[in-house]
Amino acid sequence: MVYNTDRGLICVGVHAVDTLPWRLEHKVIVLGGEEAWRETSCIAFPHIGYTQGMCMNGTLYYGAAWKDTHSPDSNSIIVSFDVRLETFNIINVPSKLLPVDYENMWVVKTLIPTDKTLINYKGKVSVVEHPREGAFRMWVVEDVEKEEWSMNTFHLHESVVGLDFKVMNTFYTGEICLVPKVLLTSIVDDHFCLFYYNLERKSMRSVTIEGLPIPELKRLRNDL
Repeated sequence: MVYNTDRGLICVGVHAVDTLPWRLEHKVIVLGGEEAWRETSCIAFPHIGYTQGMCMNGTLYYGAAWKDTHSPDSNSIIVSFDVRLETFNIINVPSKLLPVDYENMWVVKTLIPTDKTLINYKGKVSVVEHPREGAFRMWVVEDVEKEEWSMNTFHLHESVVGLDFKVMNTFYTGEICLVPKVLLTSIVDDHFCLFYYNLERKSMRSVTIEGLPIPELKRLRNDL
């Protein structure tokens, strides 16, 4: 499921991966307006969404894969959904960006959730991988028509090299929010730290959240 809380639209894909072509339905609903789901056309490239949606300038983007009926392989793409026109388009992911031995950019191994997040970086669709062992990469779609991408590698401060993070959000300040994955699995103390990495300055700061009861922290963790 991919949802856009800003515009009140929800887009859902239903699939059966053991059949070709994939059986998919894409539906939208206007919250507070329509009372029922209605189907929207996406016949040209039936696909499965793998990432959370990212809304930018009235368009919803999410990472996905689509399968050609004449080939057993899937193709990594970024799907764009124009909220006003309710039309789909795709941005192809260049093969050189794909992980070694994997045809799908969005999954590390079969059935393992994606380790990448879509963000808005300077008004451009970008893909950030979740930091591991003190480093992460970011790909920026520089030109959609020409399918030109750029890639940068960032390194975290040595004090957090041993932590694995999940990328949660990006801000107008040029920062991305990094949540330690241990926070997503357990809460043992009455405080925790969030980290903000500035993509321009290549610097990081931490924010400690404390004073909340552990049940409230667990609820907050679930929201993350």
